[in-house]
This record gives sequence, structure tokens and C-alpha cells, in this order.
Amino acid sequence: MKAVSDRRRKRDAVYPARRQQVWERGNGMCEWCGMAAMTDVHHIAGRAGPDPHRLENLVGLDAECHRRVHAEPEWARSVGLMRSRHAKLA
Repeated sequence: MKAVSDRRRKRDAVYPARRQQVWERGNGMCEWCGMAAMTDVHHIAGRAGPDPHRLENLVGLDAECHRRVHAEPEWARSVGLMRSRHAKLA
């Protein structure tokens, strides 16, 4: 098992608070379809880099929408739910 670095542990310590902020931003609903309760937080540009948990990189989704994002990456990119890790966020 790979050890987690102190830098990564510190970086990831903010995730629970950011997840709560995403939940509040969407009033507990999926930010894509708005039809179901948010169950997951999706990282638009992945979890790599120095600050992957910034709010601009997170979207609250229900489980079905989150599955679709990963099952249909071309569609997800076309609607802005997925970006290359190297692409700049707005």
C-alpha cells in the first residue's frame, strides 16, 4: 500500500468542508439535473495538482448523473462536466 504524503494529507483535509459547501450551493440537489438528491461530488478536472478541491473544480451530482459522466466522457466534456487536468478552469 502506498503511503500518503503529508502534503496530500494536508491538501485533502479541506475536502469535507468543500463537499459541504457544494451541497449548500446546490441546496442538496444534483447540480446537473436538479431532479435528485446530491450523493456525490465530482472533480471536473480530476484530483491531481496542488488544489483539486477548489469549488470551481467541484460539482454535486446524484449517483446516476455521476455514472453517466464517467461512462460518457465525450458528452461530459461537451457539457463542461469533465476537463483535462491540464485545461484551465474558468
